[in-house]
Amino acid sequence: MGTEVANLKQILLREVGLLSQNDGSTWKGPILDVLGALRQSSVQAVLFGGTLRSLLTARLFDGKRGRPRDVDVVVSGAPLADLEQRFASILNRKTRFGGLHLKKGRWHFDVWPVAETWAFRHDNAAERSFADLPSTTTFNLEAIAVEAWPTSGRSRALFSGNDQFFEGIRSRTLELNRSYSPFPELTVVRGLVMASELGFRIGPRFAHYVQEHGSSLTKTRLDHVQRSHYGCTRFEGRTLAAMIAYVARLHRTEDALSLPEVGQLHLWTRGSEIGPLVNVHYLRAPQ
Repeated sequence: MGTEVANLKQILLREVGLLSQNDGSTWKGPILDVLGALRQSSVQAVLFGGTLRSLLTARLFDGKRGRPRDVDVVVSGAPLADLEQRFASILNRKTRFGGLHLKKGRWHFDVWPVAETWAFRHDNAAERSFADLPSTTTFNLEAIAVEAWPTSGRSRALFSGNDQFFEGIRSRTLELNRSYSPFPELTVVRGLVMASELGFRIGPRFAHYVQEHGSSLTKTRLDHVQRSHYGCTRFEGRTLAAMIAYVARLHRTEDALSLPEVGQLHLWTRGSEIGPLVNVHYLRAPQ
């Protein structure tokens, strides 16, 4: 198991190197521009969370270079005001978590100082470093950070805490990292969408969380949460509602729970009467 995790780390480091390499690929231009501007500002920076998950899973499961939907960058050595001035021409808005949302070409970037990470501020944490970032994420599959460029004299540093990110990839299981979130509805939606699109199981802590915070969500509300976060609906609200009902029925297991495949999902209602009422198709999000 240790060897397998070590191999996954090397694969991820190679993928970050490929993403940061100027090989003439036009699609990478905005990424190289933003990272280059940060490097010229003499700050330290790491790529974080879902950006790295996209790189690794694309290589492992699809055998190709990944193109993350968004790029999350955490920096050290520059206050937010300096970043705002540096990226004024591509600044889209300030985020509700104390960072900047940038847009260059078709790419979206979330950039923020490490000390402004929401969980650090919420917990009044004394340590606010790149190495501590994996402890701040909602899910295990986000608990990863890698230096955006190597420091002279050594290779890129990788920060993965207790390696729960790599264990989740290895076991194909999404699990909660932090149980507290300021937006529990969004946590339910993001987790189910992420696990379903990856074809991963969900861990028992997240299954319980879905039952606790998702059972009252209406189809309309599920559509609204998706549009607010993603800018679109990745799954129909009725499909997410059916997933929540499925998880709520089975959440007491201590084992990881496989989400149903297309045509296998049923809704159970009418109190104690159990019976398949409707098959929900198109469980997988359209590509």
